[in-house]
Amino acid sequence: MCVEGDDDRITRRSFLAGATAMIAGIALGSEAAGQESSSQKILADPNIIHGEVNFKSSTDTVKGFLARPKKAGRYRAVIIAHGNPGAPSDIQYTAAFLAQAGFVSLVYDWGSSAPMPEDEKALAEWRDYIYSYEFVKRQMRDVQAGIDYLKEQSFVKHREQVGMVGFCGGGRLALLFPTQSKDVKAVVSLYGSVDYRARKHKTDPVPNVLDVVKQIDIPVQGHYGMLDEVAPATDAKLFEKAMREQKTPVEMYYYEKAGHSFCNFNRPQGSDPGYDYVHEAATLAHSRVVQFLKRHLS
Repeated sequence: MCVEGDDDRITRRSFLAGATAMIAGIALGSEAAGQESSSQKILADPNIIHGEVNFKSSTDTVKGFLARPKKAGRYRAVIIAHGNPGAPSDIQYTAAFLAQAGFVSLVYDWGSSAPMPEDEKALAEWRDYIYSYEFVKRQMRDVQAGIDYLKEQSFVKHREQVGMVGFCGGGRLALLFPTQSKDVKAVVSLYGSVDYRARKHKTDPVPNVLDVVKQIDIPVQGHYGMLDEVAPATDAKLFEKAMREQKTPVEMYYYEKAGHSFCNFNRPQGSDPGYDYVHEAATLAHSRVVQFLKRHLS
């Protein structure tokens, strides 16, 4: 599933294909299956602690997945925003990978406060809502609540600011969030749209990142596939150019054989053109994310 996609058929087909593969244990390519195995090994690492947590955002209870080093101490904190509702194994893997690197990582599950309905009419209304600016502002409130939750934890240090990592719609959210909050010190966007064409709301559109780039004054790292049609690399390069012109620290990486969601090893190979998991790109991106956060959250 990819709620950022610009085609209803892609959204539903991707969701069903991914669910079928995870339930039946079939259709995943050998690289993706290997990464799933690697994910299970990391989650079984006795040197980290992980599990579901809850935190309050106004009157809502928001679910999250938290991973951290087991060794006693205080660690730098990162909040992770995912493009789809839930905290699937590929995102849990990212949180655990960061925990192994010495971070406290909180995955924010926006679906817990805005669950996807099953009724077709309600689903259409839900889709319209989640593409609105009203919903993005609600997400920002939830992210802020997640950051506040992290700051309260005894195992978090440097509580004045944290890092933020986002995938897909969460990547776009990560780029927009520092325009509204000073509580993030560095941001990583993995295939987050900077010029949002897909699903642009008719009456309550979300501001394009390119339109608010002057309000971003913290270091940003971006990862984009050259085959991506949802978050095109050509748009990302315009963002990079704007950031460099205003002398805001920026690192942008472009992956030749990758499309959208190239870090998501739950996707069956061939599930959608330009949506497949790409092991080499995903491995390199995760390594670069860790190094970036270590530098800027030190």
